[in-house]
Amino acid sequence: MDWLSFALLGTLFFSAAGVLDKLMLNSYAGSSKGLIVCQALAQQLFTIPIILIIGVNFIYPQSIWALIAGSFQILPTLFYFKAMQVEEVSKVAALEYVYPVFVLIGSVFFLGENFELRSCAGGLLLLVGSVLISTRRKDSMSSGVLSSLSPAIKPFMFYWILTAIYFISMKYLLITFDEWHLYTWSSLGSLMGVIPLISIQSTRHEVVGYFEKGNLAIGALISAESLQFLGIIFSIFAYGIGSISVVTSIGALQPIITILLIIAVGLFMPGLIDALKENMGRSALMQKALSFAIVIAGLYFIY
Repeated sequence: MDWLSFALLGTLFFSAAGVLDKLMLNSYAGSSKGLIVCQALAQQLFTIPIILIIGVNFIYPQSIWALIAGSFQILPTLFYFKAMQVEEVSKVAALEYVYPVFVLIGSVFFLGENFELRSCAGGLLLLVGSVLISTRRKDSMSSGVLSSLSPAIKPFMFYWILTAIYFISMKYLLITFDEWHLYTWSSLGSLMGVIPLISIQSTRHEVVGYFEKGNLAIGALISAESLQFLGIIFSIFAYGIGSISVVTSIGALQPIITILLIIAVGLFMPGLIDALKENMGRSALMQKALSFAIVIAGLYFIY
């Protein structure tokens, strides 16, 4: 498989995982902090078998940097879930993929990748598409309809920069690390990263409470982490083969895949759309379609 196939598969699995993340936040999780701890614990269900099969290859200092990078990733995840709590999952998926613009800039300065004019145009279109989808319409007694930016914009400002730093670090580590060991050390780093959250008594109660909510809650958690695991693995292999700026730009397709997944599943499970609190009205779909078209155009220029 080439890098494009890995990147597309990773985007597909991340999209499905994002839908489940929103469902868990709305239906099962007490807070984003508790859910992050649950996910870090569930992630080890995949890390432990990899360690038993492949082993643990400690390379100094790369293994330590991978641990730090994995721990560091907890911060943008907190901002991601904060945005997920206040916005529709399709809009969150669109806003999330502004970070390739920061990856593009960072890859030029830190990895020596080429910076082309069409890539700049593509990055600008990604920003325009994300701003468009982030606007909300609300009634006004004086002027009828006004537009305002989504409240998810604020947490995403931190998310974009932190996530770009994370992926640039991953690409750097892949120079001397193989994909499976990179995943292992970064996963263990994620487990280390949630220790400060576990030290909070209220968060511990939320974690215990989540697992007490029954098989549906646990099944959703394991399913989401299975999809997340596949997304991470395919993305890591894509980063190992291709240019980091181009591979991350493929993720801009995630909001389109997300809305298609919601529509497809909604045909068989109509209650899912209500549970996700996704606006599927005509005007909302037209706004999303226009922003998605702009994102695709931006993706074309970057690619």
